[in-house]
Parts: sequence; structure tokens; C-alpha cells
Amino acid sequence: METKRRQILRIGFFADGLFKAIVALAMLVLYEPLTENQGVPGWLFLLTVVAVVSSAVAEIAYAFRNGAGRLTKHLLAYDAGWILVTIGALLLALRFGVPGWTLWFGYQLVASPIVAMVFFRGARFASHPA
Repeated sequence: METKRRQILRIGFFADGLFKAIVALAMLVLYEPLTENQGVPGWLFLLTVVAVVSSAVAEIAYAFRNGAGRLTKHLLAYDAGWILVTIGALLLALRFGVPGWTLWFGYQLVASPIVAMVFFRGARFASHPA
């Protein structure tokens, strides 16, 4: 039973990392319209893409190297924050006409590298409990 649970967790970590990689790719596709039409600074945009990619790579590495459930709480906290910030950014943009991208990019810029460090550490020390 524990082996099956670990497999499911690995698939979940991998899927979440893959989702983040797809988001980063979508961001690159939307680079021009967002920087030109919405006023997102190009340097901030690209820095955020790098942060999201680092988080994606870290989760995928963790899925392959370890996949134990002990980091699930970090992933849940990050993803819950992402959802709340996305809702907040949409509300700012749609309800108040304020550029919501500042909130969303700010969150990604801070939270993605933190979760990346947690997962890279978890992948690196897969055979040695932290």
C-alpha cells in the first residue's frame, strides 16, 4: 500500500511540475501582448518565467528522485497561495481596473524560488532524510 501511495505522490509532483512548465511556456507565448499592452516590464516578466521554471524543474526532479509525501504541505501552501493571488489579481483587474499582474508576478517572483529550493533540497537529499 505504501508503494502505491508513493507512486501516486510521484505522479502528482510530476504533474504539478509539468503544469508549472506549461504555465511558463504560456507566459513566453504571451510575452509580447502583456509587455506591450498591459505594461508589464519585460525584465520582470522574464525573471518571473525563470522563477516558475525553476519551481517546475525542482518538482519534476523531486518526483523522480524521491516523491515522498513529506513535502506535500509545501506544495499545497504554494498552490493555494497561487490560486488566492490569481483570484485577487483578477478581482483587481476586473473590478477596480488596477493592473492585477503586479500582484500575480510578485507572488511568483517570491514564492517560486522558495518552493524550488525546498524541492531541490528534497531531491538532492533523497537518500538522506533532512
